Amino acid sequence: MTKGIVDVVLPLYLKDLGIAIVGIGFIFSLAPVIGIIAQSIIAVHSDVVGRKGYFSLTFLLKSAAHGFYSICTIPTGFAALNTLDSLSENLRSTVEMPLIVEITPKEKLGRIVSAYWGILSVAIAVGMGISGIITTLIGYFWLFLLCSFISLVGLILIQTARIPPFKRKNVSFNFRKMFDFRQLGWNLKVLFLIGFVMSFAFSLLERFAFPIFLREDLKADSTFIGVIIGFSWLIMAMPAIVWRKMTETHSPVKLYFFGSALTGLLTMCMSFTPDLFSTICFYILSGFFWGFAGPADWKVLADSANSADRARDMNLSKMGHGVGMIIGPMVSGIIADMAGFRYLFVISGALYLTGALIFLLVIRGYK
Repeated sequence: MTKGIVDVVLPLYLKDLGIAIVGIGFIFSLAPVIGIIAQSIIAVHSDVVGRKGYFSLTFLLKSAAHGFYSICTIPTGFAALNTLDSLSENLRSTVEMPLIVEITPKEKLGRIVSAYWGILSVAIAVGMGISGIITTLIGYFWLFLLCSFISLVGLILIQTARIPPFKRKNVSFNFRKMFDFRQLGWNLKVLFLIGFVMSFAFSLLERFAFPIFLREDLKADSTFIGVIIGFSWLIMAMPAIVWRKMTETHSPVKLYFFGSALTGLLTMCMSFTPDLFSTICFYILSGFFWGFAGPADWKVLADSANSADRARDMNLSKMGHGVGMIIGPMVSGIIADMAGFRYLFVISGALYLTGALIFLLVIRGYK
């Protein structure tokens, strides 16, 4: 939930401090560089020692980052703290899927992955929805401290959770495994490429530009922006929650193409919307269709990873996502500063369509 709050509030806060759009872009680009390195080490090591300890570290790092957000005032400080905050997300994303696969019966994997996707989206939606309201009521300082406290509660919960003991395999920690793409199967290599395209599309627009666009160009206030973005994430969770078995009863490849292609078309349409209402309608609808693509992507990832080096395989495949998150915010800040925000919708939508076609034509093993 704290991710949802900070994702909406932080770019607006940085803009209020007088940091230029290009500067904000570079702040959001630094974090994935550190994340790629950390994820590679953690993935290989968690295949040896297990996942729970790294889950706990996730909440500890997030609590520290959010606490220091409340007193930071300089761009370099925010770059460092955003890197720490993003590192916590990198840790979580590295160990969450391997853990889900390991504790879930194979015949139920599709519905569990979809349900988890839906629950995660709802939590982020709630955070985004209340971010603007809380900011208005208590201000940035207390908001960030509240997020820090919530993360500490998460640390306590994960420490007390009854997670089955990690079953050690005949796997040793080896740095050479970290970037050995030759060991990846075909589908995982394709997912690397798609991850780059899609994260580039996402970070071009939604990483920080969309909230600023709504406020600067369409005159929306912070409370409205948080509620609307949160509602879109809530709508995005609906397909995964209502049709939990969809990746078991339908081809994940077709689901992904359907969801991603329509998301791309709607995103491109937002470059021509004349007012706030129509922009928000297209944005919410695009979120709904991405709710079909996200679980399908996770299902193919879960099916394709090697059981012995599961976290390593998944991490290498998702590394394309990290590369896209490095380049996207920098490019987004430059384009927005030179030409305005409208061009970002066209480029982002075209990238979603490209990813949809790659997934449909190149992923193997699904009818």
